[in-house]
Amino acid sequence: MWVCPKCKREFKRINQSHYCGKAPKTIEEWIIQQEQPVQDYFQKLHQVISNVIPDMKQRIAWSMPTYGDKQIVVQFSACKNHASLYVGEKAIEHFSRDLHGYECKKSAVYLQYSQPLPEALIAKMVKWCYEN
Repeated sequence: MWVCPKCKREFKRINQSHYCGKAPKTIEEWIIQQEQPVQDYFQKLHQVISNVIPDMKQRIAWSMPTYGDKQIVVQFSACKNHASLYVGEKAIEHFSRDLHGYECKKSAVYLQYSQPLPEALIAKMVKWCYEN
């Protein structure tokens, strides 16, 4: 068992990702709850996605920033060393050449915090996910 030093909740996994206290209701609240060094990274990611699909409903689903109402277009989450951008298996396959050099798992692209955010690629993938 692992006990969170902040909220004292117990978890099976060490360093289990969770919310200490109240869960965020908006993407902006979610970003503020992230560690200080990566807040700007997520703010920029949120901005890129919002610019591509400005009228898309934004919400928190499964503890992740989510764009889309009944049909999820894209989501992202925070990990220790990277952001996971969930675009779906078809998008990963469609953009496989553009994603050379990025680690991808099933439906997610791992974006390392230590690397600049690939804004143009993200915009292209989000637009494709929205249109397909």
